[in-house]
Amino acid sequence: MTKLVKIRASVFIGHVLWLDPVIDPKQQLKISFQGDGRGFEPHAARTGRSRVEQEVTVDFEKQRMVTYADTGVTVMKTLALDGSIQYEQGKAGSHQVQVVNEQWLEDEVCFRMQASASNPLRKEAPAVDYAVDVKVHRSGLVTLEGRHDGFPCFEFYKQLDYGPYEVLYQHDYVAAGSTPASMAGDMEYSITVAK
Repeated sequence: MTKLVKIRASVFIGHVLWLDPVIDPKQQLKISFQGDGRGFEPHAARTGRSRVEQEVTVDFEKQRMVTYADTGVTVMKTLALDGSIQYEQGKAGSHQVQVVNEQWLEDEVCFRMQASASNPLRKEAPAVDYAVDVKVHRSGLVTLEGRHDGFPCFEFYKQLDYGPYEVLYQHDYVAAGSTPASMAGDMEYSITVAK
C-alpha cells in the first residue's frame, strides 16, 4: 500500500515568453505580459515559471496532509509611442489558493483544491480559477472532478512514495484555441480523471 501521495497542480502561460501586446488607446501604450516560456513539466514547481502552484501531500501513515501554495511574479512591459520601454512587476497573494473540505475515510481522503488568482498589475483583469474535488485512495488511485478556465495552461500530476510524477490532467490553451479573455465568466472546462 502507498504511504505518500503528492498531488501537484500548476497554472502557467505556456509556449511564449511574452504574450502579444494589446494597445491601451487612452494612454497610447502597447502593453504585454510575460509568459512562463515552458511546456508541461512536473519538475517546474518552485522555479518561478508558473502563475499558480499548489501541492497536497497525503500521508496515509500519519493520516495528515501537508499543503503548499504560491503564485508567480507578474511582469508587465509597457512600450510608449516614443519607443521607451518600462517594466513593472507584482505578485498576487496566495490566500485564495486553498485546500478545503478535507475528509478522511478508512482507506482514502477527499478534499477540494481550488485557486483564484488575479493579475496584481491590472485590478480589472479577471482571475484565473480552478476548483477540483480530489479523492486519493491508499492504493494510489487518484480521482479528479472539477472545472477550470480556458486560459492559460493547467497541469495536475501525482507522485507515489517519492517515485516519478505521473500525468493526471493537462490543458493546453493554444490547442484549445483559448485566449486571456477565457478567464472571464464561468470556468468552461471540466476535469474528470481517475488514474
